[in-house]
Amino acid sequence: MAGLRSRRVPPVSPELFLTTAPVRMLEARVSYPGADVYRPYGPLRSAADAGRAAPAPLSELARLEAAGDMHGLAAAYLVRRNAEMAAPYLAKAGTSPDVASDQAIMALDRGDSASALALLEGVLVSRPTHAQALWNRALVLRDLELWALAAQSFDAVAALGESGWAQEATSRAESSRGRLRGTEDWRKTSTWGQSLIVEGALVPDDVLRAQPGIFRMYFYEALRAAPTAERVRALEPMAATLDAHSGGTVLREALQWTLTRDFQLRAPLARRYLELYRTHQVTGGFAAFLEDVRRAGEQDLFLGALVRESKVADHLDAVSQLVAKLQDPWFTLLLEHERALQAISRGELLQAEQLLLSAAARCQQHPLGYRCIPIESDLGDLYRQLHRLAEAQRHLLAARALYRADPRWGEAQLLLQLGQLARYQGDAALARGYLDEALAQRPDDCTIRHFVRANDALALLEAFSVESAQARMREALACKTPLLLSGAKTLADLARLQPDSALDARLVQGLAERRQKGNLTPGESALLTHIEGRYVVERDRPRGEALLRQSISEAAKLPATSVDARKARAYSYTSLLFSSAKAGEYEQAWRLFGEEVGGQLPGRCVLAVTTDVERTFVLVRGPEGQLVGHHDASRRAPLHDELQGLIPDALTDLLRACPAVEVVARPPLHGRAGLLPEDLAWAYHSVRASPIASGARAPRRLVVADVQAPEALGLPMLGGWAGLPGDEATMLLGRQATPSRVLEAMTDATQIEVHAHGLMNPDVSEASLLVLSPEPSGRYALTAGEVRGAKLRGQPLVILGACRAAHGAAWTYERFSLPVAFLDAGASTVLAATVDVPDAEAGPFFNAVRERIEHGERAANALRDVRMAWMKRDPRSWVRSVLVFD
Repeated sequence: MAGLRSRRVPPVSPELFLTTAPVRMLEARVSYPGADVYRPYGPLRSAADAGRAAPAPLSELARLEAAGDMHGLAAAYLVRRNAEMAAPYLAKAGTSPDVASDQAIMALDRGDSASALALLEGVLVSRPTHAQALWNRALVLRDLELWALAAQSFDAVAALGESGWAQEATSRAESSRGRLRGTEDWRKTSTWGQSLIVEGALVPDDVLRAQPGIFRMYFYEALRAAPTAERVRALEPMAATLDAHSGGTVLREALQWTLTRDFQLRAPLARRYLELYRTHQVTGGFAAFLEDVRRAGEQDLFLGALVRESKVADHLDAVSQLVAKLQDPWFTLLLEHERALQAISRGELLQAEQLLLSAAARCQQHPLGYRCIPIESDLGDLYRQLHRLAEAQRHLLAARALYRADPRWGEAQLLLQLGQLARYQGDAALARGYLDEALAQRPDDCTIRHFVRANDALALLEAFSVESAQARMREALACKTPLLLSGAKTLADLARLQPDSALDARLVQGLAERRQKGNLTPGESALLTHIEGRYVVERDRPRGEALLRQSISEAAKLPATSVDARKARAYSYTSLLFSSAKAGEYEQAWRLFGEEVGGQLPGRCVLAVTTDVERTFVLVRGPEGQLVGHHDASRRAPLHDELQGLIPDALTDLLRACPAVEVVARPPLHGRAGLLPEDLAWAYHSVRASPIASGARAPRRLVVADVQAPEALGLPMLGGWAGLPGDEATMLLGRQATPSRVLEAMTDATQIEVHAHGLMNPDVSEASLLVLSPEPSGRYALTAGEVRGAKLRGQPLVILGACRAAHGAAWTYERFSLPVAFLDAGASTVLAATVDVPDAEAGPFFNAVRERIEHGERAANALRDVRMAWMKRDPRSWVRSVLVFD
């Protein structure tokens, strides 16, 4: 939709856009001509202030309406900070860089930073000097506390030289730079800390209060290294200040314990400890030093030496006994964290989760940022590895909040983690924001540059910008740091798409170095084997396929909780399938499709399909069992959400003689609409994760409706439930329809119907979720993860009459959605839509389908027949996007 060009509208009165007011109410910049006159920003003191803005002249609004100028109408409301009134007009304003920039204001207003950044990035790609987009992007980056990038964006506005705007942009850029903790500050911190430890020079109280965590660490080191009782006593004010900050008396108690020691015996050991601290070397050797301090009873020196040299894991029993004796939360947290890290290194991720959760709970009682930041950070990274992305985000943001209150040596690592998480969540612009901020803060850190550029390369590859991806990988590889596994996989794909001998050699070298270093988890080792096989199979098929089989074997030995193992298995089957496809070995490929899902596929009327970057492979078993295949590597753009045109017409025509078609679609295709035409009866075929005990059960229909969604979500009330005559369903209506009651009632149901709002909220679940009535605790969401954990003994037919209920996580290694979760829990069939479902039409449509199923029709046929009847009235109806899963 092009929309009317707003710039053709005649000049408007100043009152329309408040251009004569002494200050502007809106901090952002509106892109409509005449609405972007500079005035200083006057922030609102309260919500009531917004109501005191002069209303827009009705005559001007009428003139804009008559001209069809939707953008101008939206701008009139935006400058008054009335986003609610602006929204419907902006939605009809067409597409242009100016409209997109103002749509970003709407996203910023509702706190959707990811969407705002994506919109503004799109504007700046086409118009790099778009002043309003540059300004608005700076505001988004500021709200994300990405201070270096915010300063750069404000600098770009200042460089345009606009009167008023340039001066305010310069001031805002300087303010953003002032929020960064520069290297000079950290050098001062380090200098104070070293002087405290080596010379006993005391640190000012205001500095201690500003950075209590890191100076608590320095306090322990100074206490250990103090060669005399006098030096220990000099630390008393510091202990009191830090104890006052965290509560309790543990530091003063530690100081008093040290004063009880015999310094004629302790002083030589303290000097040796200082030597170890400064050089990581100690006279007589580390093992002898440990034995000397242990024999002397200098427990703090023993513990400090192990921490300093990262040897706690080698002496866990001794450290555990000592920490139990100390009763100091600083060391308790250190020990719990170390135990979790050891569990992660063994691939025992669920045990690591429990240990980290315990430590995080302790952090609520003792918020010691220096210790708690890495605990929350590692918990976030663990959940990212487990692909529990909503939980990962919560813990990474908790780590960042702790950082603000009690910073460590910088937040670059947190920014890298948040950037990687945003990429997993599909928020490419937000991912770039976090990653580029880390690099902007630490431009000389080669490890960070490698990480950021390798992630850039992956994103560019996914967008089919092959040459740009290669350029980013060359920049990443200029840093002599261990090759990231994600970077290695990118190199393997680039080697297939556009071979480069230098990059290919670096891939082979990098994989060998990672394996030789020996610090991979078992899951990472399986993934590395896959990447090697993925590369080799294109050059030496037998050796490559042997490596891919080895990867599958390695993954099979690991617990199901290992996401790396699940990735290695899925990706290895991908490479094996395409190896067979490339060789024209379709029967072998058919067996691989079945082998992966754990059994033989049906012998007739089956479509099996997989994709991988540029490649597509389709196999069809026709109505007579004949096997026909199609393989190509011609794709040069990402797949759309709907898959019309992916399957060649010749293969589709072969299936038209089938009464119904089972579709085996590997991720990320499973659960998308449009794979086959609407006039075919077809269903997505899944293999249940674990068999559910069967048996005859009395019919029990459960209906969930009239849900009262939390007011804060701003969702409209759905129409009241209108059942069928003689309906004997068990009803959960209104406030009764809470997640816990629905889960309980589903257990023995043979039919389940849910009429509720569906929602995409990455803060809660990677797949769509069902919005139910809130529990007393406030919990309202029924997520795919919760459904998957249920046991549906009645093997029910499930109808999800909710918007986008079929929408799944866009993972390339695993199917994850509400329909898949219901099937895993024991459902026999699930019906759900990938699009919004009109409230007034959901009941009649799904009732018609259900009645046919109850009369013995297969779900796929029932859906096809009702769908085609509805599409005669409206060929573009939402019913085109209703799917069957069985």
